[in-house]
Order: sequence, then structure tokens, then C-alpha cells
Amino acid sequence: MNVELFINQRTQGNSYVVDNGKDCYVVDPGGYDMSSVIRHINEKGLNLLGILLTHGHYDHIIGIPEIIDYKDVPVYISEKDHDFLYDSTLSLSIWLDLDFKLSRNVKVIKLKENDEIFGFKVIETPGHTHGGVCFYSEKEAILLSGDTIFKMNYGRTDLPTGSMTDLKNSIKKLLKLPADVVVYPGHGGTTKIGQERKNY
Repeated sequence: MNVELFINQRTQGNSYVVDNGKDCYVVDPGGYDMSSVIRHINEKGLNLLGILLTHGHYDHIIGIPEIIDYKDVPVYISEKDHDFLYDSTLSLSIWLDLDFKLSRNVKVIKLKENDEIFGFKVIETPGHTHGGVCFYSEKEAILLSGDTIFKMNYGRTDLPTGSMTDLKNSIKKLLKLPADVVVYPGHGGTTKIGQERKNY
């Protein structure tokens, strides 16, 4: 499995293209300009199957329409963060005067704990938002962590539906994963579960 990072300069968030050499998913398309992601998919000759979202904040979702314009694929988000796609106060896009609302014509599939997609298992990790999830591949030792944990840091909890108590419990849950699991976060560089155990 290949994980390609794309940094969204204006939002300072990470988007990823995860592929198996043939098919791929875009993870957290939170940039104003997703052309580099689309170009990568085309250059590698990949078949885009869908969009995976770790949570519903604007800096993880505002690039969805551009990806959908490229190819009409379903969007996967946790059932608890589903409303963020249609509420600019929850997604925080109202902060940027964007008033982002996803078109109701886009197919959205709700995820929950232990659902499996593209070799990843869904781990519910509330705290940053009440519907935050991580995508974990035991076989590949990969965790797409969104804004739950970063390298030597963790997501903020002072935003709508955030909870420090929930986040602490979610981090404890993730730190039980094998030490060699590589963490691909929503912001900043990669880390490993073993390294983060030392931080906590």
C-alpha cells in the first residue's frame, strides 16, 4: 500500500492518496486547490474509488467538490460527523466566510466502529469532534489519524462537539496499537505509535 502526502498550503492540512497500485482513495481533501492530487492520480493511472474523511472540519473537506468534479465517487464519513458536511458552523467554514455545504447530490456513506474499507478498519476516536475516526491497517501497520494525534501533539478540543475527556480516551485507545504503526496525521509530519507512547 502506498500513501502519498499532499500539503494544503492555505489550510496547512494534510491530504493523502492511498493506493494499492491500481485503486485509490483520497483522504481528507481539505485544500482550496486539489489539482496536484488529481494530477497524481492521473499520472499513476489509478482508479479513484472514493473519499475518506477522518472528521468534518473545513480544512479536511473543502476540496471535496473539486475531487467529485474529477470523478463522481462516494464520500465516507462517520455517522456522528455527517452533519458537518452541511453545516458551516460545525465545519468552521463560516470562519472563512465560505459557508461550505456539500451538495445533497453527492453520495455520502456513514461509517462506524469496526467498519472496513480498502484494507482499513474504522476506529472511532471522538474528542477533536464527536465523530472523529481513524483508519487503521493492521497488515500495512498504517494509521490515518486525522486530528486525533499529531507528531508530539494532539487535536484541540475547544471547538463545537469537542471533548478533552473523550480525546484522552481516544488517545489511550490508539496507543494500544503496535509500536511500529506509522501514523499519518491531519497536520504535520508522520510519527509512530511507539514514539507517541513516550510523549504521553
